[in-house]
Amino acid sequence: MKTSEPAYLVRRIADAWIAADETFSQFYELEPAKELEPQLPPDLPGVEPAEAPFFLYEPLIGHRAPQLGILGIPHSGGTSMLNSSVAGLAHALRVESWKKVIYPSLQESGNSSLYDIGSGRRLLESVAMQDWGTCLMNEAEADTAVPYKKGLAAALDHALDQQALLCCIGGDHSITHAVLQMMAKAQGSRRVLVQFDAHHDCGIDAIHQEHPSHSNFVRHLLEQGTVAAVVQIGLRGLRSADQMYSHPGLIQISAEHMTPERVSHVLNEVRQKYDVDSAYLTFDLDSLDPGIFPFVDFPIAAGPTWQNIRDCVIAALEVPLSYEGMDMVEGQGVQSDRQIPGQYELALRMLVYMMDGIDRNRRRFESSSRTSAAREGMLSGAGVSMNQGIQEV
Repeated sequence: MKTSEPAYLVRRIADAWIAADETFSQFYELEPAKELEPQLPPDLPGVEPAEAPFFLYEPLIGHRAPQLGILGIPHSGGTSMLNSSVAGLAHALRVESWKKVIYPSLQESGNSSLYDIGSGRRLLESVAMQDWGTCLMNEAEADTAVPYKKGLAAALDHALDQQALLCCIGGDHSITHAVLQMMAKAQGSRRVLVQFDAHHDCGIDAIHQEHPSHSNFVRHLLEQGTVAAVVQIGLRGLRSADQMYSHPGLIQISAEHMTPERVSHVLNEVRQKYDVDSAYLTFDLDSLDPGIFPFVDFPIAAGPTWQNIRDCVIAALEVPLSYEGMDMVEGQGVQSDRQIPGQYELALRMLVYMMDGIDRNRRRFESSSRTSAAREGMLSGAGVSMNQGIQEV
């Protein structure tokens, strides 16, 4: 019979450190050790540390540096809905996540993960993540349209320095415009925005069209050349003439026609046609049918099933494009942390699938880069050896 041994650090009580085995059936008291202390989140200007992190998870000092940072952006200044509560989404999801605790592994990396009972999948097991906190809203900023600019810039710089990805949680959909405008891009790189949404967010307003908002930011991104293309997935409903928009770089898959196979096919076509080499994923919670998640400002009925949209997100992240970041937006805040509607677990579940998928994407590209580097090294080494065997005559 295999002997049980400590696998996860589950609690610190005063000077006592409590660990559990793989099945959480046996518990142990550990000796305090420096490598078992939590890694502190980065001290970022313009960012307030979380009261408690997502999933109550803190990577250990002995673990590798986080490769996925979570950042709340509680901004509702880009929405047309009066008294919108979308600024509270990040807080609502963070509190909801406290019911799904993830424990750090006692090994060099990893964690206890989460299980999706429906699909049988184990999620986030290998994701080195950390909650970096929430952007402070500074209305005195010179750029009042982006009052979170200081915090976002600091988080993007830290992510670049650590070679980590940034997961932003809004907030209204205008934050996607700010993130993509401020996100570093290699010289000559071409990026595609992969957008799950019930609306196309390309509206034209005779008075306010010059300012990016939740309803027109896609048009601004395309016309400014910030992205080479936008692939929108899940669109539905009626539109008036002034709400229609076309652009050579705008590709749309309606809710009626979205399947994982279709998403994969279209993204591969876009990758080749537009010569894109990187991607950014944004998920508007109104892409979910209001029958399963009604807590959005602009719901549209007849949305895809939960299983279909989940599988389409997975398919999008499996396409050979290097994803450089992601966000989730447009869900409403809650009135009480003690009474969060059960549907928020569904939004959190989607966020978990996105985080798991984008980390798998990152590791695939890291592995591919290492393989290419090793192959180049072997060829270079072979060339040196061959040259050393040649003598001048």
